[in-house]
Amino acid sequence: MKKVTACILLILLGLALCASPGAVAHADTSSAQRTAQKNSQSSQKKYLKQQKKAQKKAQKSQKKAMNNWKKQHPTAH
Repeated sequence: MKKVTACILLILLGLALCASPGAVAHADTSSAQRTAQKNSQSSQKKYLKQQKKAQKKAQKSQKKAMNNWKKQHPTAH
């Protein structure tokens, strides 16, 4: 009777050990995906912020150039 119980326990232990790495590997994969997604969103936000800043700077320089041009080319009315 002890041999049967020991055999069953060994089988259950083997199944538990085989199933455990799969669950851990799956958890690692999903956490890696979440990390990659967060990094992607973060870099996308940084890129959009840089683009917005560059656009604002270009508008400012364009406005300045327009004001300079108006000063040099006054209209006579």
